[in-house]
Amino acid sequence: MGGAGSETSEPALLVLRVAGPDVFYIITVMPKQVDHDQRRSQLADAAVTAIDVHGLDNVRLVDVAREAKLTTGAVVHYLNSKDDVLLAAFDRVARRNAERLEETRGMDPVDRALAYLPNSEETAREWRVFLQFWGRGVSDPAFRERHRAGYEALCDALRQELAAGGIRDAAIVADAMVAGVDGIAVRVAMEPDAWDMTRMRKTVASFLLPLLAAHQEISDQETMVHA
Repeated sequence: MGGAGSETSEPALLVLRVAGPDVFYIITVMPKQVDHDQRRSQLADAAVTAIDVHGLDNVRLVDVAREAKLTTGAVVHYLNSKDDVLLAAFDRVARRNAERLEETRGMDPVDRALAYLPNSEETAREWRVFLQFWGRGVSDPAFRERHRAGYEALCDALRQELAAGGIRDAAIVADAMVAGVDGIAVRVAMEPDAWDMTRMRKTVASFLLPLLAAHQEISDQETMVHA
C-alpha cells in the first residue's frame, strides 16, 4: 500500500477470453495510478453511506465496494478488514465535525450550532451512523478511545475560541455547548418528523444564548458604568 498522499496501483485484473474450443486468451488489465489518500477518503464516504443503509453490524465489504463503485479487492487493498472500514467511517464523521467548526467560525452562535444538527441529508446520515458508533464504543475500547479523543479535540478548539472571545470558564462552557447540541441532535435524529428548523432553532437558543451571556466577561469600563 502507498504512503500518505502517494500514488499507488490497485490490483491488476485478469480476464479470460475464450476464442474457440481450444483457443483462449488471458488479458491483463493494467491498474491505473490513484492517489492513496483520495481513494481512502472515497471509501470512507462509501462506508458511512453503507453503514447508514445496512447497519453497523450487518454492513459488508461488498456493500462498501458497491457504494464506492469499486471492486471488493480494491476496498481490501486500502482497508484490510471490516474493522478498518468501520474505523475509517468513524474518523470521516468525526473529521466533518472538526471541519464544520472551522467552516462556521464567526457565525451567529445559534446558526453555528444548527450547522451541526441533523437538518440536511448529509448531517442526518452522519448522525445516524455516529449514534451507532456510540453504542459500539460502550464495549469496544478502540472506538471508545476515538470518541474520547474526538470530543477532547473538539472541546479544546471551541474552548480556545470562547476564551479569545471573552468568555469566562471557557472549558466548562465548551463542554456544556457540545453536550447540549449533542442532546438535541440525538432527539432530532431519533424523531426527525417532530423537529423542524423552527423547533431546533428555539431549543438551541433557549440554552445557548443564556449560557454565553452568563459567562461573558465585563470590561473594566462597563463595570464602572454599572457601579
